[in-house]
Amino acid sequence: MANITITETDVQRRKGARLKSTLWFVALWCVGVGGAMLLALPFKLLIQMGTH
Repeated sequence: MANITITETDVQRRKGARLKSTLWFVALWCVGVGGAMLLALPFKLLIQMGTH
């Protein structure tokens, strides 16, 4: 039977990887929301110009 040990560095490495992936998720989400807003801005301005 294999003996598996979890050392302190394994736990720290997992925490670091989780933090890094969470930061990437947040960064990409912000880029996506910003891109969607920039894409919608010309249409919003056209609608505002058309109603005035």
